[in-house]
Amino acid sequence: MDNSIKKRTPKFITVERIKPGQHGYNVYLKVESANHSEVKRPDGSILKICEASLGDTTGIVDARIVGDFSALLQKGNVVAVRNGRSEVFKEKQRLEIDRWGKITIESDQKIDTIKNSNNLSAILYETKLIPKNDS
Repeated sequence: MDNSIKKRTPKFITVERIKPGQHGYNVYLKVESANHSEVKRPDGSILKICEASLGDTTGIVDARIVGDFSALLQKGNVVAVRNGRSEVFKEKQRLEIDRWGKITIESDQKIDTIKNSNNLSAILYETKLIPKNDS
């Protein structure tokens, strides 16, 4: 009996298919712009943060990447975001990764143009409270 785990090949989507609150997507993105910063934590360690605009031929979206993966976001790089998260922050959609997410540089993937006219982060979302059912 073989107890080895079979890994599935990840399925990649395009930017236009990412919806707010969606988790677990895989997407290839080109870095349009990146703003790197560092924050000093109370324990003295440094937290690396990158605010970036990422896109492909179907659209563009803002991202906030925290930790070591932020160093991979340099203008012009094509990256693969695996197990990503799409969150709404200040009424706008942005991409993130959590502890299960991963970003890698993909030199074999080519994204020549980014469709700036389809900016998913420019769409405003409204937070609605859903009343609890007391039954």
